[in-house]
Amino acid sequence: MVPTVRPAENLFEDWMFVLFSISVGFFAFYMAFYHSKIKNVFRGFRSDVLMRQLMREENITPRSYFFLALLYGASLSVLMVLTLKHFFTFQLEAVILFFCVWLGISLVYLLKWLSIKAVQWLIEGDFTLLEYSYRTFAMNRLLGIVLFPLIIWLTLTDRSWLNSSLFCAWLLIGMAWFWRIIKGAWVAIQARVSIFFIFFYICTLEILPLAIGLKLFFNSLVT
Repeated sequence: MVPTVRPAENLFEDWMFVLFSISVGFFAFYMAFYHSKIKNVFRGFRSDVLMRQLMREENITPRSYFFLALLYGASLSVLMVLTLKHFFTFQLEAVILFFCVWLGISLVYLLKWLSIKAVQWLIEGDFTLLEYSYRTFAMNRLLGIVLFPLIIWLTLTDRSWLNSSLFCAWLLIGMAWFWRIIKGAWVAIQARVSIFFIFFYICTLEILPLAIGLKLFFNSLVT
């Protein structure tokens, strides 16, 4: 008889337990001292009026939201690692791949932030661009909260469920991305922004960062 290695029943690894434990601890601290911020994340998503009120009351990226930004980056990074581990074979350790993906996501959003500043300078600080900026990072905070329990489920679920579960997770992200584009374009149209600038918004601030992220992703598959 030739011994065979039994495939793992799920994609959970020890380093994920450490990451999830730290995240849960910080989230508990956040709920205790910044509970209103959590409510504002959901309130701003439900109502444009409330979102604009929060824009006037808060900075675009206040320090109290820093943890939610990290939670979004970590959740999206783990999701990408799970997707890669499930569909591809990598010699790179999953924890190293996680940090590489996290750095890639940070780079994409740094370029996105620089693009926003560049476009804002070109159109002399138009209010619709400020609203777009706030909406973008507010959506990320919301996704971080929603994705985190889903990511834990994905690491623990049986591999037979992974295809449908991963599809649902990426569908959720795709719907959020599409909704943000449509909502941002609609706000710009209502403000009578030129169609040229709306098209420039979408190409520079949405499609370009996504294209860079996909380029980095496929380059990692080739190498």
